[in-house]
Amino acid sequence: MLNCCFLVSNDKIITNYEEINIRDALKDEDCFLWIDIEDTDDNDVAILEKFGFHELSIEDCIFPQNLPKIEDFDTYCFITVHGIIPRASIEEDMQMFEINTFLGKNFVVTVHEHPSAAINTVREKIRQNPLTLTKGMDLLLHAILDRIVDSYFPLAEQIDDQIEQIEEAVLTDPTQKNMEQLLHLKRVILSMRKVILPQRTIISRLSRDDISFIKHKNLVYFRDIYDHLLRIGDMLDMYRELLTNTLEVYISGTSTKMNAIIKVLTIIATFMMPLTLITSYYGMNIPMPEFAAGSHGLVIVWTLMIGTTVGLFAFFKHKKWM
Repeated sequence: MLNCCFLVSNDKIITNYEEINIRDALKDEDCFLWIDIEDTDDNDVAILEKFGFHELSIEDCIFPQNLPKIEDFDTYCFITVHGIIPRASIEEDMQMFEINTFLGKNFVVTVHEHPSAAINTVREKIRQNPLTLTKGMDLLLHAILDRIVDSYFPLAEQIDDQIEQIEEAVLTDPTQKNMEQLLHLKRVILSMRKVILPQRTIISRLSRDDISFIKHKNLVYFRDIYDHLLRIGDMLDMYRELLTNTLEVYISGTSTKMNAIIKVLTIIATFMMPLTLITSYYGMNIPMPEFAAGSHGLVIVWTLMIGTTVGLFAFFKHKKWM
């Protein structure tokens, strides 16, 4: 589905795709074109083919299951990065989606399966002032990538907040839910690292003179994005270490809890053992002459049982086992 279309040529602005001749626009150096496609269908594929893109690049847009990458062709540069699908809660699994971008000398084509807040923000800015495109398509690419990368920071802050909450819970009363939360966060961080680390390589290439479609004076903007990715990567590394430490504290806490339970059960069993021995020896479950009327047998047994219990209690206290 064609999400938006902007063409600026000699101060003439066209937003209706039907009025645009793509082949003529590509030949006009004074023409600047941006087309955004969401949820690709057959009509969109036909649009991509008009640009003369390589069939493998088009295939990557139709079947978006790729890691971040950058491929340099004669007439365009193909870039794949990932955006984040907004979640109602941090408890939900994180989902990311591809944003494929074709950067040419005078055009940018973006293709993605899900709505992108980053692209929607840029689209509204261009809609308010389409002449912004005349500053260069590399700056349009920068605006899109910058907002995509900035969208990672709120998620990183959510992870930070949840780690603090889990740490407090683990230190006070560790539960099975804490373990599930820790494992969930580890999956989220792993998913983010899987796309952020390759994207650092991509932005690093864009910030050098490797790509002919990016002006030398604009490289500094891409270096700024690279710095943001470095910060995100450092934050994720720190969170991963915090999670590992918290997991160790959780295991230690649950072990301490289990040891305390076993200690109580052991003490109870230790108290019961001599009592069981005494009652078994005297056969308390059957009549015996010692316990006949007027006999002191029952008193003797109770004295032994109470004395043994008090003696064990005093012994445990002396050893500081209780």
